[in-house]
Amino acid sequence: MSRNRLIYITLTVALLIFSAAYQSRISAVLLIAALCYPLLAAVCVLICSRTSSADFVENISRNGSGSSTRIVRQKGEEFDLWIYVRSRSVFPCAPIELQCNLPDRETGLFSMKRIYASVPPFGRCRIAVTVMHRYRGAYVAEISRAVFYDPLRIIRITRKIRSEATLIFQPRKMDFGELIAEAPGEENTDPSLLLKGEREDFSHVREYVQGDVMQLVHWKLTAKLDELMIKQYDQTAERRTAVLCDYRNDITDTGAAMKYADAVIEAAIAVALASVKAGINSIVDFGAIIGNYRCDIRDMADFERFYDMAAVIPTKVETMELRQLITEGQQGASVVFVITGMLTEELVAMLDIMAEGFRGLMVLANVSPGQNAELETRASRQHFEYVPIKMKDAN
Repeated sequence: MSRNRLIYITLTVALLIFSAAYQSRISAVLLIAALCYPLLAAVCVLICSRTSSADFVENISRNGSGSSTRIVRQKGEEFDLWIYVRSRSVFPCAPIELQCNLPDRETGLFSMKRIYASVPPFGRCRIAVTVMHRYRGAYVAEISRAVFYDPLRIIRITRKIRSEATLIFQPRKMDFGELIAEAPGEENTDPSLLLKGEREDFSHVREYVQGDVMQLVHWKLTAKLDELMIKQYDQTAERRTAVLCDYRNDITDTGAAMKYADAVIEAAIAVALASVKAGINSIVDFGAIIGNYRCDIRDMADFERFYDMAAVIPTKVETMELRQLITEGQQGASVVFVITGMLTEELVAMLDIMAEGFRGLMVLANVSPGQNAELETRASRQHFEYVPIKMKDAN
């Protein structure tokens, strides 16, 4: 912009010299036009700045303050974020510079961006910005200010704009199918199903209702009656899976902390989904002291509610001691999953003692395998099941 002003001053001085030398009508007109342009341009830019608005939604408010909108996308997924610009003046807005805080497609993180647009008189335009975020969570994209220029870019007027969009990036919904782990002990290497869907302890059979899990269909009776029939279980015959998340997060690096939280949450989602498909009720608990991050999951509707909640769980929350979480969580459960990415000797020893006195099956799921091969080998020989889960990074 300073270069444009320097060119304008140079041109004005040249026209002044030209007008003084030739003293013609044309030279005088050119000089007057050059001298009057900044004033006229300033008036036009001022009017444009007061009559233009920008927002993330098409229905832009008249005062330009915008309104908050909510956009839900999968983490690691590229999508177009639309920005709408509107002018209500007789002067064209050419150009407008929008200063925004948006997720960058290359880095997958939020960064400041400058977006330029040209709007005709009484017109509007929309701009597609391709964005992507690599971590799940709720974030705020915003247009913080708009900068208006004249066509020669020698006049600049800046105006604050308060326009926001809440971007919710959901975790990946990974389906592990039937969870299989090797039985404990060096000699026994036969794989055992942790969650079995073939349960024959149901109390009665009922007709299929939309939304029921297909894994609970009684196929023999369905074939006989030519109508879908569902197995129904009583509370006394209920088996329950407890998914206990080691959500302690003392990692100082922000990116590493977000990656760890995502890995624990996505593993919990996978186990909960496998439980639903097996027809087993489950409870997922993050051990949070503040905040209700505990879900009872009995069907797909409950799972979807848990999935929506998992997208907005903060990266760091204050949690109870892991021993207390496991002690409370294993009550009434037939299978206990402890999901962690921080495998330590203390944790292995504690789980071994607790698993030895536990009637059901206790499983340690490690979402960060490969960091300590010796300790992982030792964990696979304890009274609990050890399941390494390799989580893929988002794009």
